Amino acid sequence: MKKKRLPILRIVQFGKEFERYSIEDEKAQVWNGQKFGQSGIVYVNHNHAAIDVQAILKSNFEGVEPQRYVVPLYVETLSHDPVTVAEVAQYLSRASRLFLNTTDHGNGPDGSLVLPWIDWSRIKQIKEFPND
Repeated sequence: MKKKRLPILRIVQFGKEFERYSIEDEKAQVWNGQKFGQSGIVYVNHNHAAIDVQAILKSNFEGVEPQRYVVPLYVETLSHDPVTVAEVAQYLSRASRLFLNTTDHGNGPDGSLVLPWIDWSRIKQIKEFPND
């Protein structure tokens, strides 16, 4: 099967008082839900735009079974007052951005597509921490 060149997509933030996001391709065209053009969807948060970026890219691999990996991410929280796991998960979900430098490195090795995401709903407290 002939490999199709994947687009390099980026999420663009705009707006000062109320942050908004759009998805752009290499030609600075924006995603309208069907294709890239001059006007497009405005997203109220980064995560919703990131979900659509992954769906756009995945559409190039219909019928392909994904290989899946888990990479541990460790988080330390220090506070004088108790902080719940749910509060930390909610904070991380809002404040974090998982960024891949696709402009310089492409979407994955050898024409592949690598799509990472963080499932904050699976956060749990641990007793032992690596390198302690």
